Amino acid sequence: MNEIILENNLLVGNEIDNRWFLGPFSGIKKLSAKAKGKRFEQIAEYIFKSRSLEVKKPISSDHDRIVNGKKFEIKGSTITQGTDDTFSFLQIRPAQDYDYLILETFWFDGKIQFYKISKKDVLKLVSNNTFKKQHGVNKAESGTFSYNGKMSVFEKYFWFDLKVKNG
Repeated sequence: MNEIILENNLLVGNEIDNRWFLGPFSGIKKLSAKAKGKRFEQIAEYIFKSRSLEVKKPISSDHDRIVNGKKFEIKGSTITQGTDDTFSFLQIRPAQDYDYLILETFWFDGKIQFYKISKKDVLKLVSNNTFKKQHGVNKAESGTFSYNGKMSVFEKYFWFDLKVKNG
């Protein structure tokens, strides 16, 4: 059998940006993508309830929670590695049954920001190419979109923010 020696950097996982260790979200950075998504939903639910919003479980897999009678699809993101203010949101599906897309951003210093985008505006953001096709670039029609960039694009959808302290 042939052997090969691989460079060490090919055998280890990505290191977490040290700036995360200064705030409360370092544990979230260590989670898998699926676990992170679930945690983002749990955090959003906790915060919504703390703001006296009524939160119910979803009635289908097309949305994550029902908040004050409206179906919310929740997408969270920590700052993209190697940047100071860029976020990535994946698996945005405009054909699914929800009233609002909630973008939840997690910052190094413990700040969380929430952006609330109506389904009508999600469709506009798809048509103006703010949300880009996620799979197969421009050839495939998976109906799945993503965003990678600065949040200033969504300034008019800003809902609220808060600062989280280590518990």
